[in-house]
Amino acid sequence: MGWQVTATTVNCEYVTDLATIMVQPDGTAKCSFVNRYSKTTDGKKRLKKCQWPDCPLVKEFKEKALTL
Repeated sequence: MGWQVTATTVNCEYVTDLATIMVQPDGTAKCSFVNRYSKTTDGKKRLKKCQWPDCPLVKEFKEKALTL
């Protein structure tokens, strides 16, 4: 069957909060913090220092997950 998704929770230094990074087998990656807070005005303020979509934390975990 193979894997469907792999995820890890990290302490994101850019938004100073916890964020879950999810990687799909097709190589797409998502950050739960971005998904949750990008929809509200107050949330966008919290994302001011966010590095998405070029986040090194997401990139690092994505590379690690795809080599498993």
